[in-house]
Amino acid sequence: MDTNKIIQEMNNILAEKKMSYTEIYETLVAKGIVQPNSERDFKKIYEVALDNELIERTKIKSWNKKKGKLPRYFTKSQLVDIFEAVDRPKDAIACFMALMCGLRINEVCNLEIKDIDFDNYKVLIKDSKNTNRKRDNYGVDRYVNFHPSIVGIIKRWLEVIGDTSKWFLPSDKSPDTHLRPKSLNERFRVYLKKANLLQIEYRIETKQKVNGKMIDKVLHKHRYTFHCFRHTMACIIYNKTGDIFAVNRFLGHKQLDTTMVYAKITDTKMKRIVEDILTPNPYNETISPNHQSIKTSSQQQRISANADPIQFLKLQYANGEIIEDEFLRRIKILQSLEIKQH
Repeated sequence: MDTNKIIQEMNNILAEKKMSYTEIYETLVAKGIVQPNSERDFKKIYEVALDNELIERTKIKSWNKKKGKLPRYFTKSQLVDIFEAVDRPKDAIACFMALMCGLRINEVCNLEIKDIDFDNYKVLIKDSKNTNRKRDNYGVDRYVNFHPSIVGIIKRWLEVIGDTSKWFLPSDKSPDTHLRPKSLNERFRVYLKKANLLQIEYRIETKQKVNGKMIDKVLHKHRYTFHCFRHTMACIIYNKTGDIFAVNRFLGHKQLDTTMVYAKITDTKMKRIVEDILTPNPYNETISPNHQSIKTSSQQQRISANADPIQFLKLQYANGEIIEDEFLRRIKILQSLEIKQH
């Protein structure tokens, strides 16, 4: 299969109208681009094209990436290994911004210094995913917020590069151009290899025309890529907040369906939910003995291990967790213990 030709033809098809995966495959077969009974090989090319954003996924009808599976993301220990492997400051700050702001590789490389707003802690991302807005009528501008704690790191990098370029990541060859995503991606694979994270899921054998000659080429589908920084921050936000809409706004997805892949509950989140369900919680809204609803603030009513146990009993009684007789009995026991200690 000619992978480049197939991807090009898929984009031509999707430019005319939305299609499902099956419709794309059948159309390519009808055009003679793909051989009949070759869906297995085509699906691998299709998935590689999606993962590397070589085709526009929002133009695919009923697109649902890897049903039931979370996107690949880095663990804390993996992040430590990766940043320890990075030996170029420019690549380190590129990885850092991709992680902290959830940026795609092309968004990091195309970032201009003037688009970083230190007063409001946000970054303007222009023509997201496609810089050919005039030709393709596509490209979305969006703001991405960042935490104030990373301001110092960003400014130190700006001191390193000085005012010789408008680009946040100027090219190694000339400050007039930005770092190429291809160059960053190639070096990132070297860092993954150092961190023992360069893992190949499968290979695709294809042919490519080079200098007028067809040569054999092998495409690798890797388990981890630079894009995993974006997935990692999305998973962190969802696990911390449980708010899929917050993740949607952070990533700049136009459709909520695209973001719903992050809504799969992880083991950590499920463990916390089970613990919350089975552990008595005096901080929620409850019904008091006189049948009046009591709304309590978790910040005001959270009691540490060193807090006054009598105050804790009063809170339990107020929230209706214990009856009056039990409350008075426990108070009496605590008061008697205090007398003995004195």
